[in-house]
Amino acid sequence: MKERYEFDEGTPLSAFVMGVPGKRTFFLIIGQKEEWVRVWLEKEQLETLALAIDQFLLTLSQKRLISSREVEGTTLSDDVPSGLPSAELEIDQITLGFDQGRATLNFLVHALGPQKIDQAVLNCQATLAQLKKLANQAKVICAAGRPRCIVCGGPIDPAGHICPMNN
Repeated sequence: MKERYEFDEGTPLSAFVMGVPGKRTFFLIIGQKEEWVRVWLEKEQLETLALAIDQFLLTLSQKRLISSREVEGTTLSDDVPSGLPSAELEIDQITLGFDQGRATLNFLVHALGPQKIDQAVLNCQATLAQLKKLANQAKVICAAGRPRCIVCGGPIDPAGHICPMNN
């Protein structure tokens, strides 16, 4: 049996980072108060999610399925909930959806810790404004890391960079 986590539209959804560039960890917080989960992901996954959300919103706008007012709507606070999360999850796969004016983020995840389960499903309905805010947070977080090499795209450490393309 697969574990399921469900969050309705209006549930806070935010991207966060801990650590210094080169040793940062990235995560999403979904939920509020006593009902929340921390979802760990790689920087590349967060960058890809931000790009996918931007493309998703652009496509919906071009097809006239949404208006700019829906994307610019109000969003909820991105304060970190107090207490321990209901679950610590790690991302395996992310899909974006849109049906009858409602956006959904669907994640295939696996739980971290001693009671590790093979796979779980996390469904989160979000407003379009929340998606846009999440994409903007993700872009700011990812851009604050180490600079990228213009030749190979790899990160440049403060001590320098040995570019594999220059060999």
